[in-house]
Amino acid sequence: MNTAILSRIIGGETAPSHTWGWTVGLYRSNHFYCAGSIIASDLVVTAAHCIYSEILTLSKLTLIAGSNLLSATDKQGQIRSVHEVFIHPQYDNRLTLNDIAIIRLSKPFNMSDSRLAAICLPNAVTAEENAISEDPKPGTNLVVVGWGVTESGSGIKSKTLQQVTVQAVASNSTDCTTSTGDMVNSTLTFCAGVAGGGKDSCQGDSGGPLMAFVTDHWELVGITSNGYGCALPGHSGIYTRVPYFIPFINTIMNQNQTLYSSLINLSSDCDRFQTTIIKYIILIISVLVCNIF
Repeated sequence: MNTAILSRIIGGETAPSHTWGWTVGLYRSNHFYCAGSIIASDLVVTAAHCIYSEILTLSKLTLIAGSNLLSATDKQGQIRSVHEVFIHPQYDNRLTLNDIAIIRLSKPFNMSDSRLAAICLPNAVTAEENAISEDPKPGTNLVVVGWGVTESGSGIKSKTLQQVTVQAVASNSTDCTTSTGDMVNSTLTFCAGVAGGGKDSCQGDSGGPLMAFVTDHWELVGITSNGYGCALPGHSGIYTRVPYFIPFINTIMNQNQTLYSSLINLSSDCDRFQTTIIKYIILIISVLVCNIF
């Protein structure tokens, strides 16, 4: 098991049907591998590491919403293919930083379906503001959901959506360290778990939502990213800090796509480029050669 990229629900319970209507499953060649969250009828936010290695084969990816069941042929859910993806331009695959990507669907989800909903986004928080007061605040109760393994090391994913309550952990806590033992980047990421371990996200949950209940609604405060092991004492899960990335998300939602994107458009001829130049060249090639816009 790669303990650096955890994709990760240990110690949780089966989620009531259609409670988390924004949660979607990502499938590669009909095999589930990651999760995501609906933020608009045609947009899903997920972890960049779920998409980074797939950008030359996006035609093999599908997303399913509206069902708690883990099935690539689930007739209960709405199935969509990928039109284009936006990986954060500063995504670091080695350190798993800026681990966020947005998927634009080939066809919007039918949001009149009562099983589906778009999750609310938090207010934007700058690095300076976060240094003064972390968002979410340490100790805040949070809920993480996903179809990941329910027993560390088993490799067997849950057949139904799972949920678990965890707490935000202070970034200077000894429980909040990377797989190499270093302190986390508190601007880009934060930790969540429970004292003594036992509850966590795990393999297969990557890209899924970590949520806070604010006043009368749920907000997407984190994206399942990485960590060390699953539900181990002294090792909280690491999540992308969504409030910091609201400007990136808003840029995509407002369709001002040229400022932030590593973009693949399936209608273009960009598949001819090699993975060795993806991170720095795709945007330039897509815009200047493929004439996407």
